[in-house]
Amino acid sequence: MLATRAGEKDLFEGVNEPADPSNLSDLERMHLPVIQAPATVTQGRPFEVAIEVGELLPHPSEPHHFIQFVELWVDATFLARIDLTADRSLPKVRLRILLRHPAQELRARARCNLHGVWMARKRISVERLTP
Repeated sequence: MLATRAGEKDLFEGVNEPADPSNLSDLERMHLPVIQAPATVTQGRPFEVAIEVGELLPHPSEPHHFIQFVELWVDATFLARIDLTADRSLPKVRLRILLRHPAQELRARARCNLHGVWMARKRISVERLTP
């Protein structure tokens, strides 16, 4: 368990999200995944999603401080997980996915070996394919 000072949050308890998205701390900017994806997609048609940790403030990738994995979810449905290694991989991934059901939100989660799991959200609309 991570030792914390009185009044500080334990970053390994639960999933971390920014307290105020319009005023991010350096810790939040370094760890928050940034999702790039279309706002609207067509059901059953592939589209690209890019996720980068450290886009807002570079995150280290060294033996003692690195991003261990990046996951992508749509609502409560798990889509993908990419495991990363220290010093040899950087936390920027691109995925081609397709959604076969209505959805409201993409969620990216990333785990830092020193600062826990961080999550970002992006609204998405899935339109039905019309004949």
